[in-house]
Amino acid sequence: MRRFAVFGLGRFGGHVAISLAELGAEVLAVDSEADKCDAMKRYAGIHPMCFDATDEQALKASGVDEVDTAIVAMGTNREASILLTALLRKLSIPRIVGRAVDDLHKQILQLVGASLVFNPEVEMAKRAAQQIFSAQLHERMSLPTGHHLIEVDAVEPLVGRSLKELDLRHRFELNVIALRSRAPFVDDLGESRFRVATNLNPRAEDVVEKGDTLVVIGTPSRIREFLELCR
Repeated sequence: MRRFAVFGLGRFGGHVAISLAELGAEVLAVDSEADKCDAMKRYAGIHPMCFDATDEQALKASGVDEVDTAIVAMGTNREASILLTALLRKLSIPRIVGRAVDDLHKQILQLVGASLVFNPEVEMAKRAAQQIFSAQLHERMSLPTGHHLIEVDAVEPLVGRSLKELDLRHRFELNVIALRSRAPFVDDLGESRFRVATNLNPRAEDVVEKGDTLVVIGTPSRIREFLELCR
């Protein structure tokens, strides 16, 4: 079982701790406020501890040196997050993940030992802007190659046409790597529901139906052109 430590149980840190536990991890959840620690007690797999994580002796006594990854989630307290990251580095924690409030904070966390740094507010704003720009766009992920992976709803110009007819590879230099469809069915209680099926190996003759979602990879500029078609 993988072991994590989450320091700072505010909205971001608390959700990270709960989500990791739901994934089957063992989580050491640390905060200096007793009520935040108490709120974690009802979750299986989470072991809350109440102490000042910037106290080096208390940190050593917590058993944090036995975790695989430590998440420093107290982003709004810059000084504490920087000091704690340095202390975790000193304890040779294999992987340290930080939360930053701006670029300078991110750079300092990386300098003192964080291998990965998030800015949740910036990420949320980017995701909101993407969905505002194109209501059909559900997900956008940057890949190490510089390409983006997107999930976009099939709209009228796409519906009823095969992938061969759409010819997205030649028109936009895009690769469709999956098609997700929603098939209606009636459950045992007589309720109307949808069953989601994902085609991970779409063929040229596969037809895009109303309600489908396309998973596409391409460069940001060509994806923008494609999204204009989908608006």
